[in-house]
Amino acid sequence: MARSARRKLKLMERVRVRSAEERMQHILDERTERLAARRDTTTSPAEALLRALVCGTGGERFGLPVETVAEVLPPQKCMPVPDGPPALIGLFGRGGRLVSVIDLALALGLEPSSAENENQHFVLLRREQPQVALRVERAYAVEDILPLTGDDATGFRNDAVTGYGKLPSGPDGQDETLSLLDTERLLRPFLPTSLVPGV
Repeated sequence: MARSARRKLKLMERVRVRSAEERMQHILDERTERLAARRDTTTSPAEALLRALVCGTGGERFGLPVETVAEVLPPQKCMPVPDGPPALIGLFGRGGRLVSVIDLALALGLEPSSAENENQHFVLLRREQPQVALRVERAYAVEDILPLTGDDATGFRNDAVTGYGKLPSGPDGQDETLSLLDTERLLRPFLPTSLVPGV
């Protein structure tokens, strides 16, 4: 009787050990699969995608980082600013505050569209003081942009252009290149020195 009980205990011990080993192996297998899946889905730092609002102006496309954009508005009637820089096209009121409107094409030294039309947009930037909107010919959509590196990303024509990116959803399925903008650098010439970060 005692022998059979001992035999049963040994058998149960072996089953318990084996099942613990199997459980451990199962857990390790699951972790390995999860790590392999994570490695497949993550892109390398060189291929990290940026989220940007794609805008068109001056016959070109630009990407504004989404974190700098508060809202896209239809064009507003603006009050002109006497003796202001040519790119500062005027002011309009919003929520009891004045918003300065800067034409993106003029700010970048491009030829703006000759006529104002209802397709234009004002891109209100996410900043407190002063509030600024960029007038663009068209705000298209928020897209994932693949930044270009190496020789493709050199030769910036303007301080506000921080790089170039590829838009995979261009017309006819072709990749489209656009300029990536830094809004604070873009606004620097229009702001008093005391309001420019890092100055």
